[in-house]
Amino acid sequence: MAELNLNATVKALAVVTATVLLQLLGAILLKQATRTVNMGFIFPVVFIAIAFGVQGMRFLLWGYAHRRWPLSVTYPMSAVFFPLLIAVAALYGEKIAVGQWLGGLFITAGVMWLTIQSRE
Repeated sequence: MAELNLNATVKALAVVTATVLLQLLGAILLKQATRTVNMGFIFPVVFIAIAFGVQGMRFLLWGYAHRRWPLSVTYPMSAVFFPLLIAVAALYGEKIAVGQWLGGLFITAGVMWLTIQSRE
């Protein structure tokens, strides 16, 4: 029985990770749209349209996750979006304060703790 719960948690984590990655991709596409504004009208529109499509896929995947697993399992896992977004911002050359990095680490540790607790 415990292995079944572990297996369900791993599946939930995989689905939620996919939604988080789609959310990050959407954020990156919108960032790229702002960087192409000076290149004409079509480039930002293309990035924004793709971002809408990505967010639509994320919406459908969240619907599947909410139908299959309790919110108490899926939502804590989705909090890893915030530390990952900090890392993406750093890749774009944005200045990230030490407090932001520490906050991201605390969020990640909290998500791990909640995920472990949900298995018990």
